[in-house]
Amino acid sequence: MLISFPAWNRAQESYTLEACIDYAEANSPELLAQREELRLTGLDNQIALSSWFPEVFVSGDLQHYFKRPVSIFPDFENPESGETREVEVGTINTSTLSIGARQTIYNPTVAAALRRQVPLLNATRLDIEAVEIQLRESVSRAFYQVVRNREQLSLLQADVDRQERALRDAVLLFEEGLNDKVDYKRATITLNRTKLELQNTIIETRTRLAELKQAMGYPNERELELEYSIDRLTLTVFSDTVTVLRPDQRVEYRQILAQDRLIALDALFYRQAWLPDFYLGGTYNLTWQSNQLRNLYDRVFPNSLASVNVSVPLFTGGRRFRQIERQSVLRDQLRYDLQAVENQVELEYRVARNNFDQAANAYAVARENVDLANEIYEVVDLQYREGITTFLSVIIAENDLQQARLAVINSLLDAALARVGLRYAAGTL
Repeated sequence: MLISFPAWNRAQESYTLEACIDYAEANSPELLAQREELRLTGLDNQIALSSWFPEVFVSGDLQHYFKRPVSIFPDFENPESGETREVEVGTINTSTLSIGARQTIYNPTVAAALRRQVPLLNATRLDIEAVEIQLRESVSRAFYQVVRNREQLSLLQADVDRQERALRDAVLLFEEGLNDKVDYKRATITLNRTKLELQNTIIETRTRLAELKQAMGYPNERELELEYSIDRLTLTVFSDTVTVLRPDQRVEYRQILAQDRLIALDALFYRQAWLPDFYLGGTYNLTWQSNQLRNLYDRVFPNSLASVNVSVPLFTGGRRFRQIERQSVLRDQLRYDLQAVENQVELEYRVARNNFDQAANAYAVARENVDLANEIYEVVDLQYREGITTFLSVIIAENDLQQARLAVINSLLDAALARVGLRYAAGTL
């Protein structure tokens, strides 16, 4: 069925369920924001790994002493006397320019960042996948709710048309004196009740459509045109009902395993935190000295050096051992969380399977009932026109037919929604 909404200022395509999901995956603000986390994780990895590259720095300064520093030296003229002399050292003005470089050879923190790079990206991708699955579920549910309301509108409109004809017939029979006014008054009550239900369904459809737009990230001010086929929907819902439960397919399960991997890497880092920091470095300095500021840069005194820096933590108050123990406790917690997820997934699957089976049974019964109700209505309507039965019997038969038709649509859409829940629970959505 093609559902047409008022046209807007440019041509637009019809959106099937698959098209709605594709649009949502390309435009949902929540998903787009989550995808940015992947970029942030990549940048964080690059920031952490940048310490593996050489660091080059330049620094400079200019100093002016108002009073030069004093150093104490032995009396070099009479060293055996044991006397000392106070001597001002250095120059009043000093300027230095330093160019240096440092290369990390090994650092436990940087090594840990290298090991965590890929697991962090995988964990972020799983977070994105979780949002995508939730998005597909919410869009599917919202789409099917709109389909339910649109089908109800079609049935109610058909009921209104039929009841208007019945009302005209009842009025005509009353005017010809064949029936009293009770029949057409009953027909009026029935028609008014159906019209009210039709108006309420129209309002509810607008709400359901707004929910679908919100789930898709679709502009609310734009009209949305949907395309679907009840026959195709029926075939899709009931053609593939064999869904095997595999808890390890659920994204929540895989997220816990990814988190466990990161905690294990943290524990490895703390176990290796006793390893030394090892750096190579070098500096080239240019120094200018003079008591006269105007002559400061007339002569330069260069010097240079190379260095090897090694730092080994000998004692940190037992912090490293407590951190290792803490990671062990966190992994124990994750094992309990994993067991809880398995139990929850099994429960969700059983509930979803039961909901689908119930909806499928209800649909089979509704299909049989609608044929019976339609046959009864045709017979009762014919009997009423021949004066064999009362108009009340027609109203009852019509109400049964209306309810049977609605039951078919409701049970079919219940089955469609239950199938979404079943695929979600099985981890195949």
